[in-house]
Amino acid sequence: MKKWQATVLVCASLVCLSACNNQTTSEADKQNGDKQAQVSSQVAKKGEEVPDFELTGVDGKTYRLSDYKGKKVYLKFWASWCSICLASLPDTDELAKEESDDYIILTVVSPGQKGEQAEGDFQKWYQGLDYKALPVLLDPSGKLLASYGVRSYPTQAFIDKEGKLVKTQPGFMDKETILKTLKSID
Repeated sequence: MKKWQATVLVCASLVCLSACNNQTTSEADKQNGDKQAQVSSQVAKKGEEVPDFELTGVDGKTYRLSDYKGKKVYLKFWASWCSICLASLPDTDELAKEESDDYIILTVVSPGQKGEQAEGDFQKWYQGLDYKALPVLLDPSGKLLASYGVRSYPTQAFIDKEGKLVKTQPGFMDKETILKTLKSID
């Protein structure tokens, strides 16, 4: 590979990665700085039970974490503007199709937060995609996003059968690594 091609490839990769680490701060974020400081001190910690949540999915169903006690949970936080997130959605959809008695696949989008479009616009956009098995939960308040300390997309959280956080990991994870991580959880 020629040097200039390698340089272009590296630059393109860096641009892509920085785009998925959207650090924009709105005026509302600046005004709510104190509230965010309180939320960030309550971020889920490895080995501790995560708080239950109740979110509505794009399918209109209500999803509660407590409904999946006894199963491992893979939670993927993503955004419609994140190219890495979009590139990994087919794998995530495949995982969701492969139903298991051992684990559940859930994804979370936070309309109006961290550069994501408004809820109605997101739902309209998402309807144009062909992911029928993928549960997409809506977190318009951003509370779930904050409780897991999500700063960039995609970010994954793995929760054990007792509802305790095993680990969070920002960045891309392929299907095989996700399955390997799920299988390694007791």
